Amino acid sequence: MKTLNPYIVRNEDFTDRIDVVCPRCEKKALVIGAGLYVPMAEHEEKVRFSCVSCGYAIKYENTPKTPVYVNSRGLTKYSRLLYPNAPIDPFFGFALWYCIEVNEGTLWAYNLEHLSVIEAYLKDSLRERNGLPYQNNSIASRLPKWVSAAKNREYLLRLIAWVKLR
Repeated sequence: MKTLNPYIVRNEDFTDRIDVVCPRCEKKALVIGAGLYVPMAEHEEKVRFSCVSCGYAIKYENTPKTPVYVNSRGLTKYSRLLYPNAPIDPFFGFALWYCIEVNEGTLWAYNLEHLSVIEAYLKDSLRERNGLPYQNNSIASRLPKWVSAAKNREYLLRLIAWVKLR
C-alpha cells in the first residue's frame, strides 16, 4: 500500500470509513461516511453507524436535527451538526478509535490509512514539499507543532505502533 503525501491530503479525505468507539459496548465500530463537502442529501442516504460486537446501528437520516438559526421570517432552521477536524467522528460525534492522549494534547486519526499518513510524516526527518504549493488545509499543515517537533518523534511513533495493535 502506497502512503499518501501529507502535504496533499486533508483530514476530510478519510471520512468514508471511520473507526470509532461504540457508545454502547465501547468496542471498535464503524461509521460508513461520505465526504464532508458533498451535498447533505448524500449524507442522508449514505452515512450510517454499525457495531459488529453489540449490533447497535444507526442511519444518519434517523438522527435528530438541532435548531441552527431563526431566519428573517421567524422560522427556525434545523440541521444536523457536523464536527470536522476534531477527535470525534464528524457525523455522529462518537469518539474515534485511533486517539492518543498525551500531555501536550490529542493526536487522532479517522482510520488506519489516516494514521499511516501521520506516521509517515513523523518518520520523515526531512519534510520537504518537493515543489508542492503550500496547502493550509493539508494534514501536514494542520498537525499541531508539538506533533512535528523532533523531540516528540520517537515517543509518538511508539504510541502509534501501540494504538495500531489494539
